[in-house]
Amino acid sequence: MTIGDRIPDLSDKELESLHANAVRLKDSGSAIQRQQAEELLPLLGFALEERRLARIATQVETRRASARSKKAST
Repeated sequence: MTIGDRIPDLSDKELESLHANAVRLKDSGSAIQRQQAEELLPLLGFALEERRLARIATQVETRRASARSKKAST
């Protein structure tokens, strides 16, 4: 199992940490580390963006539910 395969199972904090490490290694790692980081960065960026959008969608739905609840109680 590669690191790329494990991305969906990582917590948000682990994903952010892995992304930060990949960015660092892309610039200052060995040739193999740079290559692996460059392969991982698009996957990590996509996963981070996907999770960000999911958080926004959850927040919007929570606000809508709260507004419906307030409206129903009046």
